[in-house]
Amino acid sequence: MFTGKDAQSLAGKIRELLGSRGAIGNLRVSKRAIEFDLFAEDTGELEERLKLLEKHISKRVTVKLLDKILRPMEKKEVLREGVNLFNEERYWESHELLEQAWQPARGVERDTVHGMILAAAALVHHQKDRDRVSLGMLERALAKLDGQEVYEGIDLGKLRADIRDIIEKEAPTELTIRLISRSAS
Repeated sequence: MFTGKDAQSLAGKIRELLGSRGAIGNLRVSKRAIEFDLFAEDTGELEERLKLLEKHISKRVTVKLLDKILRPMEKKEVLREGVNLFNEERYWESHELLEQAWQPARGVERDTVHGMILAAAALVHHQKDRDRVSLGMLERALAKLDGQEVYEGIDLGKLRADIRDIIEKEAPTELTIRLISRSAS
């Protein structure tokens, strides 16, 4: 099993394996997966690179083409899927998706969604072994999450308590977001 501390060595191994044939970016390590951006000119090249990586690194779990426009989703669907991705330690994807709910929001709702986005971004930094940056972002997330106990069925009180615990211990770790009603599930 890999951790964020392995991010740089894994990136180096993948770049060495792909050689001049491929570039990667934004590598993140969770307990469940190694995530990174893999650049390719076309689908044939992408498949060739993926086969090579599966042979020498690990099996493929998912592939998302980043040049596709996200389909519009209702706020509740965005929140539900964003929380699911967060809880799967797919913090980067969670962050990206939650922006769909954040951009049109106003006032306290905007701050709340921004707080969840900042928490996800902080944990992306943890997955890259950048714990100092992660702690600073968690402090910013905590400030944005102040004021509500529940938002759309999301237990913000527990999320704040978990973030405070990480900050006090100065030890970033994975988080989950608890749902307490069917509003966001």
